[in-house]
Amino acid sequence: MLTSLLASTACRQKSRVVSLKTPLAYLISTSKRTFASGTKDFTLPKTRNIGIIAHIDAGKTTTTERMLYYAGVTKRIGDIDDGDTVMDYLKAERERGITINSAAITFGWKGHRINLIDTPGHVDFTIEVERAVRVLDGAVTILDGVAGVEAQTETVWRQADRYGIPRIAFVNKMDRTGAAYGRTVLEIWKKLRARPLVLQVPLMQEDKGLVAVADLVTMEMVTWQGEDGLEMTRTPLQKEDALWEEAVRGRTALVEALAEMDDGMVETFLEEAGADHLQVTADSLKEALRRVTLNNKAVPVLCGTAFKNIGVQPVLDAVLDYLPSPMDRPAALATYDSGKSALVPLAENGKLCALAFKVTHDARRGPLVYVKVYSGKINTRMTLFNSTTHSKERVNKLLQMYAKDVEEIPSIGPGNIGVIVGLRDTRTGDTLVQFNDKSGMQLGNIDIPSPAFFSAIEPASVSEEKVIDEALKNLTREDPSLKVWTDQDSGQTLISGMGELHLEIVKDRLINDFKCKAEMGKMRISYRETCQSPISVSSVFDKEVMGKRSRANCKINLESVDPEEPVEEGWIHDSGNYMHIELPKDNDTASSSSDQQGDNNQQMQFSKDDIRRAVQTGLASGLARGAILGFPLTKVKVSVHDLETFGADTTLGSISACVSRGVQDAIKQANPCLLEPMMEVHTEVNENDIGSVVSDLSGTRRGHVIGLESSMDTEQDSATEDVEVYAPPDAFTSGNAVIGEYKAKQVVKAHVPLSSMLGYSNALRSLTGGSGSFSMRVIGYGEMTKDRERAVVNEMRGYY
Repeated sequence: MLTSLLASTACRQKSRVVSLKTPLAYLISTSKRTFASGTKDFTLPKTRNIGIIAHIDAGKTTTTERMLYYAGVTKRIGDIDDGDTVMDYLKAERERGITINSAAITFGWKGHRINLIDTPGHVDFTIEVERAVRVLDGAVTILDGVAGVEAQTETVWRQADRYGIPRIAFVNKMDRTGAAYGRTVLEIWKKLRARPLVLQVPLMQEDKGLVAVADLVTMEMVTWQGEDGLEMTRTPLQKEDALWEEAVRGRTALVEALAEMDDGMVETFLEEAGADHLQVTADSLKEALRRVTLNNKAVPVLCGTAFKNIGVQPVLDAVLDYLPSPMDRPAALATYDSGKSALVPLAENGKLCALAFKVTHDARRGPLVYVKVYSGKINTRMTLFNSTTHSKERVNKLLQMYAKDVEEIPSIGPGNIGVIVGLRDTRTGDTLVQFNDKSGMQLGNIDIPSPAFFSAIEPASVSEEKVIDEALKNLTREDPSLKVWTDQDSGQTLISGMGELHLEIVKDRLINDFKCKAEMGKMRISYRETCQSPISVSSVFDKEVMGKRSRANCKINLESVDPEEPVEEGWIHDSGNYMHIELPKDNDTASSSSDQQGDNNQQMQFSKDDIRRAVQTGLASGLARGAILGFPLTKVKVSVHDLETFGADTTLGSISACVSRGVQDAIKQANPCLLEPMMEVHTEVNENDIGSVVSDLSGTRRGHVIGLESSMDTEQDSATEDVEVYAPPDAFTSGNAVIGEYKAKQVVKAHVPLSSMLGYSNALRSLTGGSGSFSMRVIGYGEMTKDRERAVVNEMRGYY
């Protein structure tokens, strides 16, 4: 087997240099800005819509900056420490050295167009990742070679799993002491439940760290020259090379793994390669790797160190080779007002269908709406219909984004991402169609996490109130995980977000971007309310509004519900609540006979869909404020029936007001109680620290420990239990010493109230001597004891 490889490599060229400095014409061509609508040079098969996802500080922005430099978009490499990166352009991002706002940019690479979105890694900005992966075709997951698979890595990986997005992995920071490539590969298999396929093996040197990588696909040694890493040299691996034996093992494992998952590789291996793992051509391997990656059967893994400019170009090549074009992705699924569902084929001449997945506010241009077009084409000056809000929108301009810079373009075609200027009412998750399309086509909303913290905001003077209100409207439109409401008892404006950093960024933007003069109060937990007893009430709305009588009647049934229990068909699920609307079959009313003719004339003005939306608006309004502290309701089941209208006296507004008032009356009589956010906490500690950590979680923090397992435990089914995953051996180098095999930590799983987790990071550091780490996510809301509820009520109302 080795002889056959030597014979084949002897015929190869001694080495080949891949330099982005030559030829110059190539560099110029890659630096051209390209229209999002597609051109002859960049067809859909040569388009990649990708995202960079990872835990905070894994190196997402650093890697992206190198990609832009090598692609010719920038003339120098931006540095996070210097605050001059292209992708982190907000003042708050440059001051803190982290990504807060997902940024989009388009660039060319080897005749392909790449639309890239760099996403945040901090848990407070999960919504940015959620709405990015909703429209992406593929993703590059960056892992810290020292830390391995971290908490937020698992979160963003699950988000990508929900949408079935193919991924490649890049193990970064391999130059650092303690970097463990093999261990990280195993963690991808064990923690992320994904089959890793190692495509590169790192060459480490004692005093220099990572100096080169062995490419197992082409069986070449890849090295980088120069401080900026522009010049990349590929040399065929020889038997005397340091990585020869390991490269042979890795190539054999790669071919074997592909043969398990892909029938085409079996045929190639037996018929074309003569059952010799080393004779399988690079092109055949790439084709098989692409097939298994697109089918989400495996994840190609590469390595490098972006900060030292090593390993980034192969990642860009892997994006082209293994990640899908828009044509490789399944057609989008749309639902219609009729209740039917249908696939939306990717076609330029099809009916327009686009999803607004992000909104940002530009001081000069106004709201910028990011859209992904699934079918048809959006042109400048086009009139659109928002099928979510049922409103017409006018396209003023179309833009191609380059982080904070823009280029005006004529159109956005299917499979592409662009920005619309001029939309007034469109928000995140809205579906845009042609202005004459009344089918009610919906692409499905984007999941928005519930905020867990809130703070009061106070204007410096009365004259600032209007300015702050306008700024908050822009911020909540940009960030749907941000909620603003007014406390009816105190009159304070309250703003809720995902965490302390999230609210801190909001404050910074209010002061610096929107020039508001305001103060924010102490951060508090955002609780929820529910009802414990079933109740049925009648609601009568009869009020004079601007000299005109407005009337409507209805009945409300309200009861508690367990969100885990199945609910019968026809109920609407929203924010943990279930709603049901029963409308009169023939729109008859209980009006007097003298008014009957007027009733019939008025009833023709409102369709059942209009009335249903008015009722749903009333339900949402009524459930938005509880009876104890004014927090939103959750875990309730509410139905509206016996709706009465009164001809010209009934408007859609009166219907909404009647339903909202009825829900509020029902809440007050249904034994309301407070709920507090419950977190699923995973604490990773050494074995000798388990006792103190469990004691702290179950005692001091009022938590419930539900399990203990090894950090390398796996839940793969029996069919994959015997699968062997290849991972290169690790040498944890400190000088010349090899520190032995990686020891798995123990993971304590618990459900803990969020209020008890404040300050847990410092406490865990003290309990474990700095070796422990934890992750947590909101899993719902749990009831609190009466004593705890009284204490919370007193604290919120200022009684101590």
